[in-house]
Amino acid sequence: PERALAVVRAVERVLRAAQAVDAGLEQLRSPSVRAAHDDVRAQVDALVRPGFVAAVGAGRLDDVARYLRAAARRVDRLPHRPGRDADLMAEQHAVEDAYRAAVAALPPARRADPDVRAVRWLLEELRVGLFAQEVGTAVPVSATRVLRAVDALGTG
Repeated sequence: PERALAVVRAVERVLRAAQAVDAGLEQLRSPSVRAAHDDVRAQVDALVRPGFVAAVGAGRLDDVARYLRAAARRVDRLPHRPGRDADLMAEQHAVEDAYRAAVAALPPARRADPDVRAVRWLLEELRVGLFAQEVGTAVPVSATRVLRAVDALGTG
């Protein structure tokens, strides 16, 4: 029962964080931030979707809540620095594109391996590091580090 209660509380934190992001996104109406709005919306939709608790596992729920807190911080800052956000988003997307290409090149049976999933979570850590550094990352992260991990997938 204690473990179940802990999971329910973690899910509650995730859902509250997602609601905060959604509330911030509703306030963004300027065409100059549309691409960032859509990027954050896609991030939230990928993190919090039907079945997300089983998909990410109980041990990762606090990380998901942190990723969403970072996304909310990004949304709060967005109207004040849309150009900076666009530059950071381009950096993030370049790393994500490299990851998608590397995963597509893997044999289908390998795509769900732990090292492949680990890089997917590094991409979320990179978002925290780029857009809301003060929220804190679980591990040291940079685009270069993530790209090294992406390159290692081909040799794993």
